[in-house]
Amino acid sequence: MAFEDRFKQSVISRLAKRAANRCSNPDCGAITSGPADSSDGAINVGEAAHIYGANPGSARYEAGMLPSERSAITNAIWLCSNCHKIVDDDPNKYPVGLLFEWQREHEYLISRQVGKASAEAKERYQNRHLEEFGRLSYLAERLILEKDDYWEFRLTAEVLRYETGPVLRRWAALKRGLYFRSIERVEGHHFSGWLATKNSELLAITHAFSELVNVEFARAWGDPGVPGSDVEIVAACRLFREMCQGALEWEERVRFIEVEDVYDEVRSLYVGVAGNILEEASKVPEFLGEKVGGEPVLGQHTLRLKLELPEGWNDAVSVAVDRAIRRIKAR
Repeated sequence: MAFEDRFKQSVISRLAKRAANRCSNPDCGAITSGPADSSDGAINVGEAAHIYGANPGSARYEAGMLPSERSAITNAIWLCSNCHKIVDDDPNKYPVGLLFEWQREHEYLISRQVGKASAEAKERYQNRHLEEFGRLSYLAERLILEKDDYWEFRLTAEVLRYETGPVLRRWAALKRGLYFRSIERVEGHHFSGWLATKNSELLAITHAFSELVNVEFARAWGDPGVPGSDVEIVAACRLFREMCQGALEWEERVRFIEVEDVYDEVRSLYVGVAGNILEEASKVPEFLGEKVGGEPVLGQHTLRLKLELPEGWNDAVSVAVDRAIRRIKAR
């Protein structure tokens, strides 16, 4: 296990206290600390277990997570050593979602025992609040409810991964030619109009990308020193997903069309243009995770994304269009 993937002692201590030193497995609930044989000693059989595994080959390992995310308390559950071994030996029986449910229900149980009335009110509020968001990942829900330091950026990274993941996987499949759509025929006299539409759509996609990254996310995070809005963060992430979906559909329409031979060179130059936007979009959650993971360095951080056409692309398109026009006139 890499050092940065381990839980720090401060995380372990806080997790044990939140669990009241009891195993979070609802079928166990064993007390995990108590007196040792010596009069001044104590024993501990509790462990901070990773929900998403800490290293390749471990139970429930998720390659897309950063080390800092694996070592955060939001990826931890307090278990006795016996239950820790059980859940790691059979990850299919004890998947990520189940462990998140155990963690959440156990903390509710402890809260009710500590202060019943306030805990029940808090539980009702949290359940109602989560209903506002619809479907989210378990980790995103935990970030929303706990709101630890830098939660705004961690939540953005997690929701972006969750929302854009299917789109980016579809883009990877498209690049490899793993699926097919019905071919659309664009007749020669409609090609110039089709091309103009593609250009307008591309401008709209890049504008949405720029506004979301440079304006909307910052607005949802709030001014320095002011808490952000979880509702606005999730909304901005879902708009980002829609932008990515639009870029993917643009790519599909460019790839799955049939044009006259004279226009095929022009069409081929458009293949992959919106795909570049998807490649840049995938960098956003990774950047956020890196900057706020572990011990964040305070200050201004800049992510430079290249939403630009390949060098000489405009000239190449102009030449290809002129060549097509000459071939048509020569018929």
